[in-house]
Amino acid sequence: MPVPTLCARIAVQARGGNGMSRLYSIGPQTWSRNVLNPSRGHTLTPPALLLQQRFYSTPSKPISNVSPSTSPKQKPSFFSRFVPSSAEADPNKSASSFRSIIALAKPERKPLGIAIGLLLVSSAVSMSVPFTIGKLIDYFTIANPQIPFGLSTGQASAILLLMFTAGAMANAGRSMLMRLSGQRIVARLRERTYAAALQQEVEFVERGEGDVLSRLSVDSSIVGESVTQNLSDGLRSVVMASAGLGAMFYISPKLTLLMLAVVPPVSLGAVFYGRYLKRLSNKTQEALGDMTKVAQESLTSLRTVQAFNANPHEEKKFHDKIQNVLSLARKEAIASGIFFGSTGWSGNVTLLALLGYGGTLVSSGAISVGDLTSLLLYTVYVGSGLQMLTSFFASIMRGIGAGVRIFDLLDRKPAIPPDTGIEVEPTRRGSIKFEKVSFEYPTRKNVTILKDLDLEVGVGESVAIVGKSGSGKSSINALLMRYYDPISGKITFDGQDIREFKPSSWRSVIGVVPQDPVLFTGTIASNIAYGHEDIPREQIEAAARQANCEFVWGMPKGFDTEIGRTSLSGGQRQRLAIARALLKKPAILALDEATSSLDATSEHRVNDAIDKILHSRNTTCLIVAHRLSTIARAERIVVLEDGHITETGSYRDLVNQPDSRFRTLMAAQLTASVGDRSSPATIPPASPSNEVTSEPINDNVKGEEAVRP
Repeated sequence: MPVPTLCARIAVQARGGNGMSRLYSIGPQTWSRNVLNPSRGHTLTPPALLLQQRFYSTPSKPISNVSPSTSPKQKPSFFSRFVPSSAEADPNKSASSFRSIIALAKPERKPLGIAIGLLLVSSAVSMSVPFTIGKLIDYFTIANPQIPFGLSTGQASAILLLMFTAGAMANAGRSMLMRLSGQRIVARLRERTYAAALQQEVEFVERGEGDVLSRLSVDSSIVGESVTQNLSDGLRSVVMASAGLGAMFYISPKLTLLMLAVVPPVSLGAVFYGRYLKRLSNKTQEALGDMTKVAQESLTSLRTVQAFNANPHEEKKFHDKIQNVLSLARKEAIASGIFFGSTGWSGNVTLLALLGYGGTLVSSGAISVGDLTSLLLYTVYVGSGLQMLTSFFASIMRGIGAGVRIFDLLDRKPAIPPDTGIEVEPTRRGSIKFEKVSFEYPTRKNVTILKDLDLEVGVGESVAIVGKSGSGKSSINALLMRYYDPISGKITFDGQDIREFKPSSWRSVIGVVPQDPVLFTGTIASNIAYGHEDIPREQIEAAARQANCEFVWGMPKGFDTEIGRTSLSGGQRQRLAIARALLKKPAILALDEATSSLDATSEHRVNDAIDKILHSRNTTCLIVAHRLSTIARAERIVVLEDGHITETGSYRDLVNQPDSRFRTLMAAQLTASVGDRSSPATIPPASPSNEVTSEPINDNVKGEEAVRP
């Protein structure tokens, strides 16, 4: 099972299956859905027990760069008991989210309309049950009973059977239509959210990857449920409560007022109980987040954990987090026990009062035994309807809170607009210029990575960028790919600012090979042709040959072999990434330590293939490397230190300068490679073709490795 899926299941199951903080106990909302809903065939309970509310589930807050407010803390409003803090901070956003949620149901208005009609039919049948039972009791307890409309017993029984059958069929149809509509709404919403996430700039998604996944899974389910199943329950609760109260007042206004007398104290207790559980749920959400973080860190680094035999240590860390969650669940259990015990006691006392006073009314002839029975049943129905109504309101508030998070992402404008700009012709060629470029990562403000960088790379020229770790080498490739934009200066291609190009079109002319290539679940062929799925197999195989991917032909199914993210060795993944880049026939080839995992022979052949591309296709090559054999192949070397260029020249020129910065960097690298020796390492001389005549000592040599299972 993939680690993200396993971590998601740990978190969702701990949250009660829907992302909420219902831990190890049956909450009143679950009670109302599974115990108090007569339409679902469950046991009915006294009305006072049905009037509780539990508005304490708080969705995770969306990512925000807004600093905390320093204004004085204000007294929480009544609205804050139900609405998540993220929504309460902006009522307009909540209203907009509610309208957007309603708009989601528009494509499903026909099946939802039919479902609402079936709901009214099934509710009408359900509400006739207490009245029917009362009349049946009177029929069998009084002398000379009369059936309405002069029907016989058989006819009345047949009509009741047909009515109940129609109600059951209507309820089944309503349930199916609501569920199918909800699933279609969630599917469309997830597709839109996923598409919006893919269009965002890299920094936004990488900074909050877990939050984006949460919006795709948990939040979208909550929103979909709020416009289908919760809407159905809300309408049913309105019908049950209004029709039930009307029938109760019709039967006996005195008994109805006596029943309603218990509502205020129970409601007041529910308010305090809900407040307490809302505060408790905030702590629970944080505890669950800590628990998930520990699990994700250890599972994603399982090789390291097992290599250092740290299983007991990780188990103890997870145990401590679980104990924190359990302590909060214990507090919830105590509070729930007190509240449910008191409400259950008040409900039973209310039933005793109704039976006692109702008995006196029956004795005096004010009402019949059947009327008293019907009234008691309607009391339970009304209580269930009121509970469902409060649960519906809470669910709608959760849906609004989750909707705020989703629609924030859907409405968010990417820092680098993906669909604006001009198209770049695939055959277009030109020089690349970095003009006074300064750059800092958005997550590291005031930490300048590049400072007034000036660099020009001509058409078909190969330039190697060298420097210490953290000098900004990989940032140059990131800016070239427009994962980020510089804070000052500009980057031009063929004399035109690359910010004027459409990002997708601009990236289509760049072949990139990252330091840690990513493979996707699928075949080897689909990974090489990633982004160009309709390309002929012949071109895929040709690119694989150029990138020295001979190991593919030795696979059981060749290019149709199924692989995953870590199915191949590091060198094999690197060569597939090179083939993927070469397949694009790019105008620019950006390599970030692209040959770091190859053995010396394979690296030499890959470099030869790159040389052929440079000469035959006029491809500009920008190389970030530490390996001397790769660096020496470049026509020009640029030394990058502290975010700016300190030296530039060919390998021959720089290596022959005793005081060059390049010579110092390479000598330090070779010294680290040979270890403690009596004599310092020397830099290999350059041949007339700029190729290194010998490999560094202790180079990273790897042979062919088979596919791991």
